Amino acid sequence: MSVALIIAIVLFPNVAPVGWTIGAVAFFFLYELATVLITDKKANTVSSRQSVNLFMGFKVGKILLSLFFVLIYWIAVKTEIKNFLMFFLALYLIYMVFETIYLMRREKKQKK
Repeated sequence: MSVALIIAIVLFPNVAPVGWTIGAVAFFFLYELATVLITDKKANTVSSRQSVNLFMGFKVGKILLSLFFVLIYWIAVKTEIKNFLMFFLALYLIYMVFETIYLMRREKKQKK
């Protein structure tokens, strides 16, 4: 979470109100934490097909919740929407990279 927050502050210093910026970072952190905890818990009890379905469900959920978060920002603030979208997309991509690395390592470990 701290890495994403530092990157966000460096790349987008005055992008949106501070509360929304921290809220976006916290949203991604908590969602990825839930993804990691649930996939670790289910790793040994589900088949590979169920594991893929679980992973894809998390991806769709992340996209839908992200769109909902941006919609709430747009309705509540209505300013600097382009800058906030760029910031939010950057966070989305940062967390996607970390999640992909984690899941690749987990799959390699599970195959052994």
